Amino acid sequence: MAVKEKKIIIVESPTKSRTIKKFLGSDYNVLSSRGHIKDLPKSKLGVDVDHDFHPTYIKIRGKAKIIQSMKKACANARMIYLAPDPDREGEAIAQHLAEELSSNGNNVKRALFYEITPEHVRAALKSPTDINVNLVNAHKARRVLDRLVGYYTSPILWAVIKRGLSAGRVQSVALRLICERENEIAAFVSTPYWTAEAEFMTAQENNFKASLWQIDKTNRRINSEPELDRIKKMLVKGTEFTVSSFKVNNPQRTPPPPFITSTLQQEASKRFRFSAKKTMVIAQQLYEGVDLPQGSIGLISYMRTDSVRVNEGTVQRLREQVMGKFGREYLAPNMRFFKNRKLVQGGHEAIHPTKIEIEPDSVKQSLTADQYRIYKLIYDRFVASQMANAKYRQKEAILTLQNIDFRSEETKPVFLGYQILSGDVIERGQVPDLTVGEIVTLSDIEFIEKKTEPSPRYTEASLIKKMEENGVGRPSTYAHIVDTLFNRYYIKKTENKINATELGMQVYNILIPRFEDIFEVSFTAEMEKDLDRIETGKISWTDVLHRFYKPFIIKLNTARDEVKEIKSRITETVDKQCPNCQRPLVVKWGRFGKFLACSGFPECKYSENLEVEKTGKKCPNCGRDIIVRHGRFGKFLACSGYPDCKHTENMVHDVPCPRCGAEISTISTKRGRLYKCKQCDLVSFYPPVHGQCPKCGKGVVLKKNERLCPDCDNAVKKFRKKRTDSLAE
Repeated sequence: MAVKEKKIIIVESPTKSRTIKKFLGSDYNVLSSRGHIKDLPKSKLGVDVDHDFHPTYIKIRGKAKIIQSMKKACANARMIYLAPDPDREGEAIAQHLAEELSSNGNNVKRALFYEITPEHVRAALKSPTDINVNLVNAHKARRVLDRLVGYYTSPILWAVIKRGLSAGRVQSVALRLICERENEIAAFVSTPYWTAEAEFMTAQENNFKASLWQIDKTNRRINSEPELDRIKKMLVKGTEFTVSSFKVNNPQRTPPPPFITSTLQQEASKRFRFSAKKTMVIAQQLYEGVDLPQGSIGLISYMRTDSVRVNEGTVQRLREQVMGKFGREYLAPNMRFFKNRKLVQGGHEAIHPTKIEIEPDSVKQSLTADQYRIYKLIYDRFVASQMANAKYRQKEAILTLQNIDFRSEETKPVFLGYQILSGDVIERGQVPDLTVGEIVTLSDIEFIEKKTEPSPRYTEASLIKKMEENGVGRPSTYAHIVDTLFNRYYIKKTENKINATELGMQVYNILIPRFEDIFEVSFTAEMEKDLDRIETGKISWTDVLHRFYKPFIIKLNTARDEVKEIKSRITETVDKQCPNCQRPLVVKWGRFGKFLACSGFPECKYSENLEVEKTGKKCPNCGRDIIVRHGRFGKFLACSGYPDCKHTENMVHDVPCPRCGAEISTISTKRGRLYKCKQCDLVSFYPPVHGQCPKCGKGVVLKKNERLCPDCDNAVKKFRKKRTDSLAE
């Protein structure tokens, strides 16, 4: 075939490129742009606010060679298919590619790959489209909005706290949600209350349990000690209650819809404690393609979506699969279609397997452990969506004495339906068959004192759910927003709960009072709706920006005028003088937290740690004290004479090696804390804890809240020596 007959496909990912190459013939050359090729400049605003916010895109550093090679490959192409991801980001990449290639418009088309499978890719190539200008404009509006907010508000944080901090149109709203929850928790005043758990006996000597339900026909608990004393006197053993109500129901539970981006991130966080970012990286791998014995294929459909819609053909194939594997009784009687929430775009389908016949266990050997987990999660959820409802039998008895009601409940599965796959079966309580008017006797009762608690801190799952419910961000941005907050040290995770750091609270206290409307949940949600309206061509992207910019710039100028006042108000001084120039020392923020610095900076550059944690050890090089310092990944030991002496050591774990009893070094890495014995070859991500293995008598490590032996339970994997030797602080 002549060179001019060559067809070019350009995707943004090398992995996707390799997958597509393997199932398309030699007619096609598949190239990768490796993401965006153009963006706004980093060193200046790049937006002409005086001329309809025209953005000036430039080539991203390092992309010149990629662009040149694509131009060369496309020079004699008969057809060029621009096939980045089918969303706003992908459409912008396609637009920038078209601009750079400068090809004849007739031979440049947009191809939308919602699945990376041979059938889907070939079908998309047969019916290409033009670049969607409205989608490009929606991306342009979002990018310009984010640049205006970040470029103008971040310097306020630099002037007040330190350089390197950032504010963001959506990022700061997410931080606001977290900080306001912290304020709620701090302001919460706990009050005591009491519940009651009782055991009753029927005349036939059937025992069953019930809980205090109502007092004076109001659902509530016991709120005061006088009321507790009064009820205790009433409810003594042998007291007779009357069965005032007895019901038997047969409720059914409907399976949830297939995953969308937010629900996938939430479920992966709950089940595996995966971060939103990690979940999306793995889902991207499954979408772009994995090597299976039967060939390379994308296992799931496009994973950035807010729609639960699935096309009828795919649903029909799924129902045939359910019928063949589980039988007719486990198949929903009719095709089940789920409704989208309001304002969902619906352009993409829900996340689902591309080939329903490829079951997770059949390809487990070809996937990493994490890929298998996510694929199985998506596969099972999709299959369950067309399975029969789970059926239950539910009993409820109300037991009454004067103004006090106890309730007893029983829930038993009758038919598992989709729950045979999902595993979330509910079974609780036991209630005998009773009749209204029957007398039952109180045989035992326990009053339990509790305290009211504030709303819990967010997990990644609950934060993403909150953002989704309030229209803050889009499926493609949830993971990035949360990850940015962690990277800026505005938030941290403790036992899977998100805490605002002191730095995060400082940023919140500076930004929110001065940009309350702009960083407000409803304002941000309305802006997301405007971006959706731009995408559908209902409004102009420049109109949205004009409407935003005028009130924003007024608030910005006011905030700029307050910078000196804000800084003086939050600057902490200590009762200590600079040893070099005797001026007062003040508290400043650095990369890893607070430190003390001379108030005469920049004339005097003296600084020291805010709080020195001594270890009692001496530096082997210079004899000075070894102290605890904080680095990018956590604590480490260092000489107090830094920078004159640069000696460092790893922290020592408080429990010895479970194998040989020697000291354990703790090494902070990107993947987490690593525990390495100073004598034997034990290296583990699981901390040694006190305890003994019942089999061999050696020590144990804590793995997923369970004490396990490194050897007998195979709880510690072997690390390559080369890798452990290279790990350093």
